[in-house]
Amino acid sequence: MIAITRPVGKGSDTAELVRSLGWTPLIFHTVELKPLDDQKIIDQIRSSLTQGQIDWIVFMSSTGVKLLFDVLASYPNLPRIPSETRFLAVGPRTRESLLHYGINQTTVPAKYSSAGLDEWFSQLNRKNPRIVLIRSLSADASLANSLRAKGATVTTVNIYDSAMPTDLQSVFDFLDGLRLGQFAAVLFTSAISVSNFFTIAETKFEGTGLIHRLNRILVG
Repeated sequence: MIAITRPVGKGSDTAELVRSLGWTPLIFHTVELKPLDDQKIIDQIRSSLTQGQIDWIVFMSSTGVKLLFDVLASYPNLPRIPSETRFLAVGPRTRESLLHYGINQTTVPAKYSSAGLDEWFSQLNRKNPRIVLIRSLSADASLANSLRAKGATVTTVNIYDSAMPTDLQSVFDFLDGLRLGQFAAVLFTSAISVSNFFTIAETKFEGTGLIHRLNRILVG
């Protein structure tokens, strides 16, 4: 059995993929994506879209795609995305979300991660691009800082927060299975999923018991 972290409400496609590979999945939720207040999003969008030409808008998740375009649709007086702006998605599912909103030309890096996005921009011939990152409030600044170090002008739009989930039962199910030796591997799909997991697990394990059990399986 393989355990995989996904945000609350997500993971069915991941489970289907794991089953197609011959494994039994357990999807457990250590993150709940919560939209920020509309006014906070509006202020950031207005600021980012009125500072001149935007070369690239980078989406770090499908959630960011939905929230941005839903806010733009709900508030028609907001500035529009310039027609010459290009779009970069962190992975295929995020690209599919953009397609749903009529964005047909979207680039996806070879590696579906912040590191992959950073590497992609490293190979870009254009000097000093202006980039807008659509991301979680909880995301660290490593990608933005790296892009700035390469000469880019970077604006971040924090459109949702990656919070601790309200319902912890799926995490407890994983911890129970871990105790019983039911898992061959566990995959953490973001840094915040790891941090939240250990915070939750502290209520169930004492001392080094958790690390000892994780060391018995493959952790990715």
